[in-house]
Amino acid sequence: MVQVVEKIEKLIPGPMIQTKRRMLVAFLAISASVLIFISFFLPWWKFTLVAPQYPQGLRVTVYLNKLKGDVQELDILNHYIGMKKMEEAAKFERKVAFFGIIAVSLVALFFLFSGRKGAVLFVIPPLLLPVAFFADMFFWLYKYGHELNPEAPIKISPFTPKIFGVGQVAQFQTFATFGLGFYLATLAFVLIFISFVLRLGVCNACPLKERCSILCPNLPKWPAKPEEFEKAGMLERAKILRSIQND
Repeated sequence: MVQVVEKIEKLIPGPMIQTKRRMLVAFLAISASVLIFISFFLPWWKFTLVAPQYPQGLRVTVYLNKLKGDVQELDILNHYIGMKKMEEAAKFERKVAFFGIIAVSLVALFFLFSGRKGAVLFVIPPLLLPVAFFADMFFWLYKYGHELNPEAPIKISPFTPKIFGVGQVAQFQTFATFGLGFYLATLAFVLIFISFVLRLGVCNACPLKERCSILCPNLPKWPAKPEEFEKAGMLERAKILRSIQND
């Protein structure tokens, strides 16, 4: 029996007869969906500013829908260099963040039901989530650093605060890093991508792959029966499957 299974694994990309690969695909997709949802409640970006009058540093934590920390104190310091208040940034993004997370989380979950032709469509949104956050953060940092009030008490040249790492703004030192929410969303994409690669092996071994579309028509029938392989002209695979069933 073991030798027969080994022959199958060499014949097709992945143990199509066994359900282990399907179960792993499902586990990874569900895990990715859960991680994306959880990330909403965790910080995505952290910023610390150290100044002579604030030796312990001022800290701001950015969530997808809110700001926490020393926001008012930092706004007071930013006022002196002509920078806008932080709460005025990304108002639309914060308003729709929860609905966006729900949508991407569901897309990752619906990957379980995707067909061969539509699987890639379910991989793109989880990828775009951390990428979109990074791009949006950079946009607002650039905008705030380059749209300074010319009548501010302290005149400095336009700049872009660092989105990651150590930076310098006038006499202030800054430290920026991504939060756990961002890393969970990134991990979710990695999981869904691995699930996608494994799913390709399952789909390529399916006798109905040529009839597959955006949704998987064979999902309720898995694993496929020998007759399905014979109809698809996969006689060798049908023969091996029959030998296993008769074992």
